Amino acid sequence: MRASAVAIIAFHGLLSSSSANAEPTEAAAQLHLDRGIVAFERGDYAVAHRELVAARDLVPHKANPYRWLALAEIQLGDCTQAVTNIDNFVSRVAADDPRLAELTRLRDLCQRTGILNVSARPPATLRIDGSIVGTTPFRALSMRAGAHRVVAEKPGFVAASRSFVVTAGQELTVHLDLVAPSTPVTRRWWFWTIAAGTAIAAGTAFVLLIDGEDSSRLPPIECGPAGCRP
Repeated sequence: MRASAVAIIAFHGLLSSSSANAEPTEAAAQLHLDRGIVAFERGDYAVAHRELVAARDLVPHKANPYRWLALAEIQLGDCTQAVTNIDNFVSRVAADDPRLAELTRLRDLCQRTGILNVSARPPATLRIDGSIVGTTPFRALSMRAGAHRVVAEKPGFVAASRSFVVTAGQELTVHLDLVAPSTPVTRRWWFWTIAAGTAIAAGTAFVLLIDGEDSSRLPPIECGPAGCRP
């Protein structure tokens, strides 16, 4: 009987110890979650993501950190990771959870995107479908599936462009080579050297031609009492 009482006391002591350890962990997780939500609401998604990752790591069995992580990742353009966290959230909540509708809709939207990588040589400003999106190298983790056009621009180079199609759930890499414009022939050093030489040669020929015409002309014939003579 006494042994049973000791065992019960020890068991309750273990539960109390586990509860005491869990409480600071959950409190720390809640602090990170709250900070993450505040950062998210002010639009600082990178900071929000960092805080939410810390919350998830402390309480991986909790659903809410996965929800907020997915929302932050969508804002950061990382649909691939967002879908993973949406699935983690769905697996941890009841089927009638009111938050499911929102995340299911976002997951469907994310699954209609692909990943796009664009590089250019030399590095250049990048336009996609007419809008400047940054510079190369460029990576879009949530590019809408379908047809697009990319243009790379850099001062002193001819713009390079390409049309492509992004497939949902797939990754596509596009490379563009920009070339310097060809120099007009009239701006090349050797053009004017040749032109000057040609002009000099033409002038010399002209002079020789005139001189030749003068020297080949017969002197006038003069006639007098003694007869005619040149």
